[in-house]
Amino acid sequence: MKEKIHYVIEAVLAVAVIILFILQFSGKKSDSTERFSESNVSFGEAMPVAYINIDSIFSNYTYSTDLNEQFTRMYENSQANLTERMRKLQADAENFQRKIQTGTFLSEERAIAERDRIAKSEEEYRRLEQKLSQDLNNEQIRISEELRNAIITNLREFNIDKKFHIIYGKAGDNILYADDAYNITEEAIKFLNMKYAGSPQAAAAAGENK
Repeated sequence: MKEKIHYVIEAVLAVAVIILFILQFSGKKSDSTERFSESNVSFGEAMPVAYINIDSIFSNYTYSTDLNEQFTRMYENSQANLTERMRKLQADAENFQRKIQTGTFLSEERAIAERDRIAKSEEEYRRLEQKLSQDLNNEQIRISEELRNAIITNLREFNIDKKFHIIYGKAGDNILYADDAYNITEEAIKFLNMKYAGSPQAAAAAGENK
């Protein structure tokens, strides 16, 4: 079950990956020239760009981990609900079969009524399964939008002083090579967590975890 949970959560958060985050400015040189002068990158020949490791965002951005835990609880509750319903349905079906074999039913009408009740319970289970699946899908969309909007909004504020023209999201091998001088992951996460710490979402998450 843990592998399935991980797969579903990964699908949720993957939607929020920022492959390319573009900010337009007046074309002035970045105020962060010292970053590049310390590496083998000649800033005079480079665009004012940077990148953020998306995996690190998922692992170290507190809002992302809180949303992760929130979705995990919802998923586990849904599975527990379905498991309990299925267990009862199977027990009723086995009991019905046993009564048929032993001739326990007092009349054919009672046997038919019990059969129909079990069939109705199975139909209700299937409807519940579909509903919970749709609820999880809707939650995926909501969480993805919330995380994406939070990252973009805060990176815009983060970039006011940095003045990067482009901030890339590095996910897997989508960036085949980049000098470490362009890596702003650590300071970006620090800024994101600082902004999140005093937010209503953080207070709500803390209350849910008590």
